[in-house]
Amino acid sequence: MGSDYLIDLIKGIRMKTKDHKTFNRATSKTVKRAVWVLMALFAVSGLNKPSYAGDLVKVGTTAANFLQLRVGARAIAMGGSFVGLANDVSALYWNPAGITDLPGVQAFYQNSRLYAGLKHQSFGLSYALDGQNYLGFLVNYLDMGKMEQTTLESPEGTNQTFDAASMAIGLTFARQLTNRVSFGITAKYIQERIWLEYARGYAFDIATMYNIREKGIRIGMNLSNMGPDMGIGQAPHLKFYKRKPDDYPGSPQPEAQLSTKTFPLPLAFSMGVGIDWLGQTALRHSEENRITTAVSITDGYDSPFRMNLGLEYAWHEVLAFRAGYYLNYDTENYSLGFGLNIYKYARINLQIDYAWMNYGDLGSINAYGLQFKF
Repeated sequence: MGSDYLIDLIKGIRMKTKDHKTFNRATSKTVKRAVWVLMALFAVSGLNKPSYAGDLVKVGTTAANFLQLRVGARAIAMGGSFVGLANDVSALYWNPAGITDLPGVQAFYQNSRLYAGLKHQSFGLSYALDGQNYLGFLVNYLDMGKMEQTTLESPEGTNQTFDAASMAIGLTFARQLTNRVSFGITAKYIQERIWLEYARGYAFDIATMYNIREKGIRIGMNLSNMGPDMGIGQAPHLKFYKRKPDDYPGSPQPEAQLSTKTFPLPLAFSMGVGIDWLGQTALRHSEENRITTAVSITDGYDSPFRMNLGLEYAWHEVLAFRAGYYLNYDTENYSLGFGLNIYKYARINLQIDYAWMNYGDLGSINAYGLQFKF
């Protein structure tokens, strides 16, 4: 319902913007209505929040759950409220349509230290083919490290270890459909590994962005992780030989295969709004300062309705301070961070980002990021 309403708003704006004054009034109404829609949807979701004994039996039942780990230190610091903003290379994860606003070649790298010793890394690259068509490439990798092997015979450990890791590789195509509307699609190859066994699959993300650049207003939507169920296939290491029947000791030893279940991918629909309230292209003009807010909501297959809020203040686009808040999450609640662009000092178009996020009982995590422009 919310997505249909926003589409109607966009169509209404295009019909009403015959002159500058009408455009400003329509833009203001669009922003207010879009924010109210997001707030109303979240309020309704809070009233109808399912219980863990009822509708939320799907929690923890998806394959490739690492796909829900957030990408980009800037986006993490802003509370994960990035689907509507999506104006740097991490848009490849949050909203693939967002890379249509990135000129030339841009790249980013992120390294996060998570709870329980998990290491999360991601790398992305966007390339503008021309003024309308764009390509992107994203690698998302989770390393779970080495763990001690235990068996029924040796529950305290066998003095041997095994490891586990997950990876997704995505290829994005995005196109600027009109001067305001863009579209993006990502095809992803997914692989999860534990010891000698693998699970492989694929998925798609489909996203749109409505961008009023001269006013600093962006409205985005993303349907992510659409694909078939995933599970460990006919792995050779799951084969074994049964014991010969006692009544027929001369019979051949039968071969057997352990069967594994498949699980759905973490399908999710997100939509959000990003607004520059103060800045060079914003509702209020400023050459030195920029204030940006972002809000998004997400409805996931294995989670309740969630809301994300983000705030960013930038001084001369050199130094930025960020904060965010996560609503209706199990452990996450708030985040902080900063960014430093060293171009004016080192003549290298490099931005350094840092994010800190509180995970409640699980402690906190640190994320470090680099963004390059060529």
